[in-house]
Amino acid sequence: MKKILLTALSSALICSVASAQEDTVSSGGKMFEHHIGVQLNTLIRQVFNFNNSTTNTNTNPYLLVYSINLAKSGWGLRIGGGYNTQSFGTDDGITKTDNDLNDWQGRLGIEKSFRLSEKWRAGVGIDAVISSNNDKTTTMVRGNDTTTTVVNSTIKNIGGGAMGWVRYYITPHIALGTETSFYYMTGTQKQTISITQRDFTIFTRPMKTTTSSIDQHTKQGTISLPIAFYIIVRF
Repeated sequence: MKKILLTALSSALICSVASAQEDTVSSGGKMFEHHIGVQLNTLIRQVFNFNNSTTNTNTNPYLLVYSINLAKSGWGLRIGGGYNTQSFGTDDGITKTDNDLNDWQGRLGIEKSFRLSEKWRAGVGIDAVISSNNDKTTTMVRGNDTTTTVVNSTIKNIGGGAMGWVRYYITPHIALGTETSFYYMTGTQKQTISITQRDFTIFTRPMKTTTSSIDQHTKQGTISLPIAFYIIVRF
């Protein structure tokens, strides 16, 4: 079903490009509009310190967005991506925790933009999305029986859904915008937990590591409310 839908949308887009190209070449006008945007939520949170703001519950992971649209019809292609890597830890003298996070998300879709007025534009579209989370947490509890726990978690999802956006143009080339979407994704979650501690059942009390694992399929539908704000440049 997804392949049929994407094929139909791609065919419609190709036809629109061909038609628009003929009209644009004959009139000498601009064929394409490019938009590139950066999400502002993290900057807003850091500058204004909105600790209890909805910016903290932002579920839109796409920090960079780009689209190319036909100037005449508004049909276009859109992509977005986000990447987060962090290494941090805590140590209170008894418990030491180290975290390594490596997460990325991507999307590719087709959209149709509409000019509402001189300053306002809106758009709707369909995206294919993919995400990967690869996280590791190491916890060491010091004592006579020092215990080290290592948790490796990997989550990979793929899916798609519908989206919509609205933008206000401060100038002809600078806009502020927000978007909303509903994506349904399926994937796999794998987790390995290794615990290393002394084996007191043996006289020499050697260190012993026990490992358990989880491997399961996941399904989720996520609604991203229009609380992610972008500054967008048109050229």
